Amino acid sequence: MMKYVRVMTAVYKNICLSTGEAKNIRGFFADLDHADSCLHNHKESGEQIYRYPLVQYKVVGGHPMIIAMEDGIRSIHPHLMEQTRITLGEKIYTDMALDISLARRPMGDSREMRQYQFLTPWLALNQSNYEKYKEADGEERATLLSNILAGNLLSMCKGFGVTIENRLIATHQLRSVSVWYKGKKMEGFMGTFQVNCCIPDLCGIGKGTARGFGTVKVQSDRMGEE
Repeated sequence: MMKYVRVMTAVYKNICLSTGEAKNIRGFFADLDHADSCLHNHKESGEQIYRYPLVQYKVVGGHPMIIAMEDGIRSIHPHLMEQTRITLGEKIYTDMALDISLARRPMGDSREMRQYQFLTPWLALNQSNYEKYKEADGEERATLLSNILAGNLLSMCKGFGVTIENRLIATHQLRSVSVWYKGKKMEGFMGTFQVNCCIPDLCGIGKGTARGFGTVKVQSDRMGEE
């Protein structure tokens, strides 16, 4: 099946950050309301909630960006409008030029193969599949990443109540990159991929999506929803 998902994009146009500073954006807004789990995916006790993040904090093109979907829009929008300054790390920013847009984006089954690009590193590997990846040869690695990619998309769609009825077919042109995640050096991937699935523009897949990892840019979309 396929459905349209409400997606809000908010960009601070006059603030420039490095990609690694996305965690500071999340830290600032998450601290504004500990009771609202949409902002940080944690219970008030601190226990993590395992679900697809409805609010994602990123640095894209050098600028802070917040992507919110469905109920996440209602959670983050008032905080965006109320701030006259934001503290990111040790710096305080008062130039709050904010560009906000709202759109309905397709998610789910597609009859056509669609092409996407990772704007930020995709964290595909966990402890179990990392060992499989390291032991595999080139062709086996490519197949493993295709399967993980399909699994990530199934998980994302499931979080929005979207059932994938077709068999997902994913191909890719990815390269390995080193990234730091929660103080640990990890292996991520950049590049392009093709899959018969609609993914909302600028949403994330894989590990660390709330902190800006795995941000997907639509490169070709037959449905005209770019």
